[in-house]
Amino acid sequence: MKKNTEPMAPEQLYHIYNRGINRTKIFKEYRNYRFFLRKYQKYICPIADTYAYCLLGNHFHFLVKIKSANEIFEHKKIKTEQREHYDLSRLIAAQFGTLFNCYAQAFNKTNDRTGGLFENPFRRILVEDEVYFTQLIKYLHFNPENHGIVHDFRQYKNSSYYDISTMKKSFVDKKSVLNYFGGIDEFKQFHSTAVDEKNIISLLLE
Repeated sequence: MKKNTEPMAPEQLYHIYNRGINRTKIFKEYRNYRFFLRKYQKYICPIADTYAYCLLGNHFHFLVKIKSANEIFEHKKIKTEQREHYDLSRLIAAQFGTLFNCYAQAFNKTNDRTGGLFENPFRRILVEDEVYFTQLIKYLHFNPENHGIVHDFRQYKNSSYYDISTMKKSFVDKKSVLNYFGGIDEFKQFHSTAVDEKNIISLLLE
């Protein structure tokens, strides 16, 4: 089994990431990014709170906290007496699978292609401490600059930094994120220093 594909559990924080098969582009136009996020809100927001994200040409990152078991069961309309028969980790993974399949079908139709679009299974890393949490948020936001897509990550509109720093209406749980940093000024100040990538990169490469 691939590393970083362990079952996910309710009320846990995860770094979710994936890329196109053979590093193929999964976002070719600005409308692709918007469409993906709309579908993300439809399929993932009901089962997870989102703290950060970044979409790039051939891959993406999300930092999420899976909601409680009861919230997931209620979203799936599963009756109380039937819940003991369900594997929650499968329900969570299936919800992400639905997002990827829905997006891939639309992308393939628009681009006259067939077959899979995303690597399978998608990867996830359990986030267990606050230092890693804050550094991960910064790492996600720095990605467009690190990949040479923009000169200044602050100007990149397909990440949660733009949503949070401008207080733009968004599905991102800005209140919880800013509470970790102590406010919007502290959030921006934290992003003015270099990201400590060593631990993050080592986990991604497993």
